[in-house]
Amino acid sequence: MARIYAKLLHSMGVIGSHILVETSGAKLAYQGPEAITKQVEKLIDIHNGGVLFVDEAYQLTSRHSPGGGRQVLDIILTEMENHIGKLVVIFTGYAKEMESFFEHNPGLSSRIPHTLRFEDFDLWELLQILWNKIQAEYGAETKIEGGKNSKYMRIAVRRLARARGTRGFGNARAVENLLHKISERQAKRLANAIRAQRRGDNQKAQSGNLNPDAQDPQGGDNQQTHGKGNNQVLNYGEFTKEDLIGPEPGLALENCYPWMELQALIGLDAVKTTALNMFHMIDTNYERELKEQTPFDFPLNRVFFGSPGTGKTTVAKLYGQILAHLGLLSRGDG
Repeated sequence: MARIYAKLLHSMGVIGSHILVETSGAKLAYQGPEAITKQVEKLIDIHNGGVLFVDEAYQLTSRHSPGGGRQVLDIILTEMENHIGKLVVIFTGYAKEMESFFEHNPGLSSRIPHTLRFEDFDLWELLQILWNKIQAEYGAETKIEGGKNSKYMRIAVRRLARARGTRGFGNARAVENLLHKISERQAKRLANAIRAQRRGDNQKAQSGNLNPDAQDPQGGDNQQTHGKGNNQVLNYGEFTKEDLIGPEPGLALENCYPWMELQALIGLDAVKTTALNMFHMIDTNYERELKEQTPFDFPLNRVFFGSPGTGKTTVAKLYGQILAHLGLLSRGDG
């Protein structure tokens, strides 16, 4: 928006150029007053005006920032006054942190009378962003099981949107991370299918039943036909239900080595029962999501207590790894 705003002002003849200098509060605080003075002089003298964009501007007045940060801010305010009609300054940052930023100088609010709050994207907007990113990354011909507005796309976005309103929720960046996870699941699914097909070919070759000159019934060569049976074509431009929302919890546990290790431990029946009950709840929530009902909230925190040598540390590590395997944590190490 800042870049568009700079172009808009220039097209209307408000400022002499559409040049936008992007920097951050931390960078300006580190560089000191001289650096900002040179940047402003360059905008005014060379480009006849432009826009100075200061991201995370609250870092200029942060208590952890060098003392030069506040001096830089004071210089910026002075330059704004001296170059009205040529210099435009845009400060950005998180809402709460920007409150302390405006408290630094009582004149800030009067010099910057317009404050625009960018709200988190709603579900529909997040869904559109995800679809646009899929098309940009994989092409316009990419197929989604059920279509771009399918139930599985909606479930994936609803999971993402539950973090809206929390500190650090990245909106479009969060969608990029979601697409990365979807792509990883797709790659894993395709790799497993290819390995399964190769194992089938090896078994046929050993039994003498493989005809290397056989034509693919779909009209392609053998390298493009993988999956269950030798005549199923893998579509690298398609995302399935499993890619979008992951496997069913029960199936995920079947291939979860930390879960197998937990079951193999001696004793700990109460711990294993508690873990199993939690997985039943995860399975219930999965079914509720498929019906597009709101999942139940339940805490993942646990208290482990007992005498030394009873396995508390071992079980805690396995517990974290299991949660990560099921997608409830981004990482399972601790």
